[in-house]
Amino acid sequence: MRADQLWFERGVWGAKKYFSWLLKDSEKTQKKLKRYFPSEYEEILTFSGLDLEPYDILVFAYTAAFLSFLSLFILDLSIFFVYSFFSTPIDGVTIVLMGVVLISVPVIVMNLVANYPKTHARYTQIHSLGDIPEILSYLVMYLKLVPNLENSVKFAAAESSTALACDLRKLVWDMEIRVYHGINDALSSFATQWGRWSEYFKRSLHLIRSSIHERDEASRIITLDRALDVSLEGTKETMNHFANRLHQPTVILYSVGIMIPLSLVAMLPAAGLVGMRITIFQVFLIYDVLLPLFVLLYTRKILISRPAAFNPSAIPSYHPDLLAINKRQRLVFSLVIGVVISSPGAVFLLVPLAIPGGSSDALINFISNHQGLNSFFPVTLFFIWGAATAVAIYCLSVYRPYKKLRDEIKQMEKEFSDALYIIGKRISEDKSPEESFLYAARTMQGTQIAEVFRHTCYNLTAMHTNFHDALYSNEFGSLQHVHSDRIKAILRLFVEGTQKSQHAVSASLIRIADHLKQLQEVEYKITDMLYELTSTLRSTVTVFAPLIAGVTLAITMLISTILSSLSKSSSAEMITDLPASLPGASDTFMMENVRPEYFVLVIGIYLIELVFLLTRFTNGINEGDDKATFMFSLGKIMPLSIIVFSVTIIVGQFFFAQIVPAA
Repeated sequence: MRADQLWFERGVWGAKKYFSWLLKDSEKTQKKLKRYFPSEYEEILTFSGLDLEPYDILVFAYTAAFLSFLSLFILDLSIFFVYSFFSTPIDGVTIVLMGVVLISVPVIVMNLVANYPKTHARYTQIHSLGDIPEILSYLVMYLKLVPNLENSVKFAAAESSTALACDLRKLVWDMEIRVYHGINDALSSFATQWGRWSEYFKRSLHLIRSSIHERDEASRIITLDRALDVSLEGTKETMNHFANRLHQPTVILYSVGIMIPLSLVAMLPAAGLVGMRITIFQVFLIYDVLLPLFVLLYTRKILISRPAAFNPSAIPSYHPDLLAINKRQRLVFSLVIGVVISSPGAVFLLVPLAIPGGSSDALINFISNHQGLNSFFPVTLFFIWGAATAVAIYCLSVYRPYKKLRDEIKQMEKEFSDALYIIGKRISEDKSPEESFLYAARTMQGTQIAEVFRHTCYNLTAMHTNFHDALYSNEFGSLQHVHSDRIKAILRLFVEGTQKSQHAVSASLIRIADHLKQLQEVEYKITDMLYELTSTLRSTVTVFAPLIAGVTLAITMLISTILSSLSKSSSAEMITDLPASLPGASDTFMMENVRPEYFVLVIGIYLIELVFLLTRFTNGINEGDDKATFMFSLGKIMPLSIIVFSVTIIVGQFFFAQIVPAA
């Protein structure tokens, strides 16, 4: 069970126990349930594996909305208290923004919770469709070796750990208890069930079923190859349609979520010249709450519709390279480092507040004066550096081993197809399997798969064990720490085949090697196709977004300094004589009392949120639901983005400061 599914079920049970008073089970409620949860919703709940009632889900949705509204309401009261404590009137724009957040967030939360079963079912469906190439490849490979349809289904169900294999195991169980009349009836029912979501999978299953009835070996192999081709072509076509539909959402995300908001930052200090009074709290609500919420929901909608092609291999936590990783300790260590790096920023911000009237001490004046330390770089950058460092240290220290293992698996699977061809050719020359393995290990010396074969040969010769134990023994097997279902399944076919006919095995291995090459080519084409779409967003969040943010913030601080200087140097008569077309001039200038480094903090937080959201989006498009790859990418991109952001601000502030006296 996935962690979010377990969390959802616990939330439903808790809401039913403590908050059932929010929704009385009345006739009005039943009408509402029929409207929100139509008859097909029961099928969705069954498919998603959630043993819940629609009424309980609706209670949880109301509970989540109520708790989020209560939390935001208390937060709004705290904000009003802070404003009144400092005797500062709260303006209408701030009240409107707070009201928008107070109303929109609970509504969004309620809809997300109520629609979670649909989302979860969609997620399960997509990832099950991503398992299709693997399941079909197991069926085809087994049938090329042994033309027994029932055993091929049992083999695919046993060797695969995917979500689709779970349904296949249920199919095997239903055959055992005589739900179906035979394997043909069972496979037809399975094809009809999944054909609603994947027509090409349905066609492939029918071709596989018909291959058993072919009159000769050549026709059977041709039919099986055709079934595999239909599957791979369908996978490429589905992903190609998704890639074509992805262009417009990417442009909207690029413009509305990144470029336009960052470009508008430079205009904020001068907004008072047209009568607008914008506070830093309003900027925080817009840039750090509303915009990230929009980007989160928009990217989530896109990722849910992404068809899965080839799901990544699962790496168990008991792998030797992962045993030393204590996530909790590394999280605490990362947070401590982040707090230490951020602490100078807290000191530099508190000194001006503690001594508002100035001081004769030169060091204190240097820290608190706008023309002092902040003229070199904004002190709030320390907070940004601390947050980025904590994220980078945690992600890289915890998920670098996962990423390394995942890359090793991909490289080993790439080498495995060549090794199979070598073994198949060697066996066709009447060499023993042991000698064929040793020859392949010597031929491919320096590769990871060669080490696996060499270990296998050692087990066979030194320990005098059989092939199955040499490969699969839990104590000394060469595949003990090879977490590739594809490699394990094919070698299990090899072990089974050598007990029947070496000549048949050699021909099958050569065909399987060609089949693996074909799978890998499709996988590479899909990866390249998606990478072309996301490379722009990846480079944007790494370089261009922090570069634009840094330049606009440097301009913002320049404009703020100029307006503040003009405000202080102008006499009352000069301000009074300003044209009536500048209604904000009578209020001096907007944000005169807001320190420019606060802008840096708010936009820096927005940039960190963008790095999180867009890295998740680009990795979700390219890799699918692969947490290890996402976290590793986040650990690499976050420091690069913040370095570009910081350097741009410091350099831009230095050069723009040269024109202030002239202004």
